[in-house]
Amino acid sequence: MRKFPLGVALAFAVVWGCSATISAQTKKSSAPSKAPSTAHSHDLSGVWYADYPRPNSVIERYWVYKFTQDEPAMTPWGQAQFDAAKTSFGPHAFPLKETNDPIYHTCTPPGYPRVLLHPFPFQIIQTPGEIVMLFEYDSIRHQIFTDGRPHDATLGPQWMGDSIGHWEGDTLVTDTVNFNDKTWIDRMGHPHTEQLRVVERIRRVDHDHLVDDLTFEDPKAYSKPWSGQLKFVLEPKWTLGEYFCEDQDNFEDIENNETKQLK
Repeated sequence: MRKFPLGVALAFAVVWGCSATISAQTKKSSAPSKAPSTAHSHDLSGVWYADYPRPNSVIERYWVYKFTQDEPAMTPWGQAQFDAAKTSFGPHAFPLKETNDPIYHTCTPPGYPRVLLHPFPFQIIQTPGEIVMLFEYDSIRHQIFTDGRPHDATLGPQWMGDSIGHWEGDTLVTDTVNFNDKTWIDRMGHPHTEQLRVVERIRRVDHDHLVDDLTFEDPKAYSKPWSGQLKFVLEPKWTLGEYFCEDQDNFEDIENNETKQLK
């Protein structure tokens, strides 16, 4: 089981049993943002953190645990899997010790793209033929190859998928396939199979802000493709902390901390 240390500025929502050194944080600069120049429009590098909305309704607040407020159109199989999910988030949340969220009772990785929804920063590092996303959560990495190669047909199903990308103007378009079926798409229990395909359009709308438009396709779980969007803010003075999974067993502390963070 997992437990993450809470009471820090980053962790406004609880994840399970990990120990960590939380990334250094400083106040955000009040200087106005400037759009990236044409020469640097392909530069996504930096440490990024989710630019979470602040809705008035407590129930609406839970949409940050999924990619869109609209429910995707599911197949009968997908709906059955979703109905069986016992998430610890949302208006019908289960206590943590009763949830069947795959990451909560073992050191199972959250997978991609779900890791984008966890309240921890990530860093983008670029080379001429590859973009790497380093996540503080579990020290996970996600590689996006931009050197023109096709998907690697020799790989087995993976937690983070196999991702290739190319530039369309100032937008990085990525195509990720070859997932295993051991994770949820989000923290609300939306399922997927090994047929999942995730297409992202990532762009730096100004110097300090990144937008990621995602489209999900999985014909076994969903009757048609569906989309979502995430926004991120640049944190130029942050560094990633060391974060690894460690078995723990303290449901009561986790639930108490979660209640405090969501108030």
